[in-house]
Amino acid sequence: MRDLILIALVAVAIVATLRKPIWGALFWIFFSVSSLHLLGYKTAGLPVAMAIGVCLLLSILAHRSEFSFSWTKPLVWLALFTLWMNITYLASFQFEVNYPMWERVMKINLFMFVISGTILNRKNIDQVIWALVLALGLLGAKGGLFTIAHGGAYIVWGPGGFVGGNNEFALALVMIIPLMYYLRIISENRWIKHALLAMMFLCAISALGSHSRGALLAMGAMGVMLIARSKQRATLSLLTIVIVAFVFLFMPMEWFERMSTITSYEEDRSAMGRINAWTMAFNLALDKFFGSSFENVNFEYFSRYGLDSEYIQGPHSIYFEVLGQHGFVGLFLFLGMGISAWYCAGRVIKLSDGKTMQGARDAMLGQMAKASFVAFAVGGAFLGLAYFDMPYYLMLAIAKLDQLTLKNHSVKEARQDAMP
Repeated sequence: MRDLILIALVAVAIVATLRKPIWGALFWIFFSVSSLHLLGYKTAGLPVAMAIGVCLLLSILAHRSEFSFSWTKPLVWLALFTLWMNITYLASFQFEVNYPMWERVMKINLFMFVISGTILNRKNIDQVIWALVLALGLLGAKGGLFTIAHGGAYIVWGPGGFVGGNNEFALALVMIIPLMYYLRIISENRWIKHALLAMMFLCAISALGSHSRGALLAMGAMGVMLIARSKQRATLSLLTIVIVAFVFLFMPMEWFERMSTITSYEEDRSAMGRINAWTMAFNLALDKFFGSSFENVNFEYFSRYGLDSEYIQGPHSIYFEVLGQHGFVGLFLFLGMGISAWYCAGRVIKLSDGKTMQGARDAMLGQMAKASFVAFAVGGAFLGLAYFDMPYYLMLAIAKLDQLTLKNHSVKEARQDAMP
């Protein structure tokens, strides 16, 4: 039954994509972020991404008026970062080892530019936000119900792909909560509002049920920013109180013991392993200008650049992941892209007219995007999710919103100058 539902969904996606390019972009985002097709027994091996991607390109050729690509600053940074990753791949001379991840990242980044050209107006931006929320929110709600049903005794795992692990899935859920809040604010249907509020709560519980310390820190940083910037502080504060009460009433002692290791990392082998991996990445970048390219988790690199060659693990940090793989230049481009997206969100907030409904919505989305970026920046410091595409899609939406806001602001200024 699960396979039949997924195959039917993919069929609908293909038909919708051929009719309108934006639908192809939305379904690409949905399947890419959620990896929902990996949950099926037979659909896990199907080339779902390739099918939707090919149909999307064909749809763009057939409906050229519905595709318009334009450069924004975040896209320029993404293009430079992508170019540099190709240079480090060629400089590694280890093509066979690095090829699988290189191919995956290049495919995702290529479609970033394609998808950007399908986002034409304000409605499309909200559609992208809905695609992101549905991709993770439904799975997060299921994880929240699972946590409640079992009193937090079992760890919540992700569906697969970049967010297959418990830590990665938890951070993705934390990042999506501000976008759920935005959709709740702009939705006019009260049942949708109630459903989104319940989804926010369940996703937060699911993130806690993952037993992820990084997600807990990200949730704290994101929560503080949400409450501080939102006009509905009472609702968010009440939701926070309910979540905290749930933690103390239902989460098992093992959860509290694991969270307590945040302040005693010297005694935690996993945390010390991360420090070892970060040291290796830093020393590697100092020695190799181009870094190692995508794969460096092996005895050779840890014995030469790490503190302990017997305990080898992944970078567990977006910053050290990029640093070790693509050097200091790669880290500079990666951070430049993030700062550019943050600046776009800030400019949307600044230029949006809070006196109009649309202006208030734009400012709200800018604020919620910032909260999501904060969660990624904080939680990502402890997780290797540098190539996870969800924040990149959010970046595309905010860059387009910034572009539209600047255009509207220029029109308003022109009209004011023309007035006698």
